[in-house]
Amino acid sequence: MSRADLWNRRYRDKTSVAPELPVELQQSLALLPPGHTLDLACGDGAASLYLAGRGHRVLAVDFAIEGLKRLQRFVTDSVASEELGKRKPEIETREIDLSLPDALSGLGRFDNIVLLRYLPETSLLQRLPELMTPGAYLLIKTLNSDYHRQTGFPERFCLQPEALKDSLPALTLVKYENGLSQGALYDSYLYLFK
Repeated sequence: MSRADLWNRRYRDKTSVAPELPVELQQSLALLPPGHTLDLACGDGAASLYLAGRGHRVLAVDFAIEGLKRLQRFVTDSVASEELGKRKPEIETREIDLSLPDALSGLGRFDNIVLLRYLPETSLLQRLPELMTPGAYLLIKTLNSDYHRQTGFPERFCLQPEALKDSLPALTLVKYENGLSQGALYDSYLYLFK
């Protein structure tokens, strides 16, 4: 069974309730100015829904079609619409396997790129500046090695302290939060493309 099959099954088995975004992730997303935003590895769209509710036009990308279908239902459901306020959510979805070499081809350019709870391959990270407009932000906030120690979650999907500090020379690191030093399960990087 492929990773996509596992995630698709997980999303099919979930309730029809829209996913909630933890407050810690909401606080990080609140730093991003509204604009055209790419949500990579979006799952069933907790971050996409949050961003759309705050004026972002979102392109939500994931390899699990069932997660994307759930997100599309939440956008059209009256329950999701009420949670998003009066603003009509602008969320487009695309099924893309980010492990493929040309995964980012043809997506366009963005004012913000978001990677939450996902640790991409270095090759994908290196391509992200090509998708950014001048003044664009890249937010990476993902699980750190403490999460591995607490839950047994595979360590290869967890960030080590400062692992990405110097990995994107085309971008300026604006803010770094070492979750381990703060007792948090996430490490966070906010980059700016000048």
